[in-house]
Amino acid sequence: MSKCIGCGVLLQNIYKNKDGYVSSLEHKICERCFVIKNYGQNKVISKTNVDYMEILDKIKEDDLVVYVSSLLTLNLDYINRFKNVILVLTKRDVLPKSVKDNKIVKYINERYFNILDTVIVSAYKKVNLDTLYNKLNSYGNGKNIYFVGITNSGKSTLINEMIKSYNGYSGEITMSNYPSTTLGVVDVKIGNLMIKDTPGIVIDNSLVNYMDMTGIKKINSKKEIKPITFQLKSIGGILVEDILRIEYSCEDTSMTFYMSNNVDISSISLQNPRMSDCQYMEYDLKDSQDIVIEDLGFIKVTHGCKVKLFYKNNLYVYTRDNLI
Repeated sequence: MSKCIGCGVLLQNIYKNKDGYVSSLEHKICERCFVIKNYGQNKVISKTNVDYMEILDKIKEDDLVVYVSSLLTLNLDYINRFKNVILVLTKRDVLPKSVKDNKIVKYINERYFNILDTVIVSAYKKVNLDTLYNKLNSYGNGKNIYFVGITNSGKSTLINEMIKSYNGYSGEITMSNYPSTTLGVVDVKIGNLMIKDTPGIVIDNSLVNYMDMTGIKKINSKKEIKPITFQLKSIGGILVEDILRIEYSCEDTSMTFYMSNNVDISSISLQNPRMSDCQYMEYDLKDSQDIVIEDLGFIKVTHGCKVKLFYKNNLYVYTRDNLI
């Protein structure tokens, strides 16, 4: 049977409420992808991360993996599953121009040892697409090339832009801000290369799992971020929309927020009741650490402090050394 050219799922014309349904097997794109592309509406899918991991488990040691991650969260949780990796960091146009690419590459090289090369790109601005294409030709000669990444990493956007740049026509990989848009492996021709696009790995507590399209578009900025910095002493609070309440206790530090400028971030007193009755996590931060909130961005902290993060829905949060 044929696969949907948008999401890679097998096409079928029997079960209307199941993945891959088409009214006629003459169609090349499933009903779900058609609705996403033309109406921006998503349909709940039946697959889980277990299904996606089974796909990734079929990648062999000598295959080339192009691991795609957003610079805003730099989620590399699954990168050590693979042996031969080109790391592609997307959304360069969103991170401030003052941030130096070589500093980010150095940060990666000091912490990961299975990476053949790192390329920082912007699909929208076509930054370093030629560099990536040349490296794929160099490292991928005679190998299967798999594109792998976390949901919302910009993987499908990147592939579609490369199709347009090197094939001369618009890409057909279905892309949206919804999680799990790609459902199976999609074989794609890019110039003289054949690559395999895999489903985005779903993070259970990712913010986009709880948001509607309006909210998702709000946190997914396509413009350069203007960081917001708070100089902090003693105790206080910061509110990030109705997504996150931060209570801090410190002697003297700063927090710089690298998040979409569409998101309202404001200082509040601890007496402000907003989100104060929500569940929370506590962190005892050391000097020069970031707090990363999957899909939202990161907070750069200069000196050690204690924080409580209050949230309505579960969030995937972790700390790391300062990226920039």
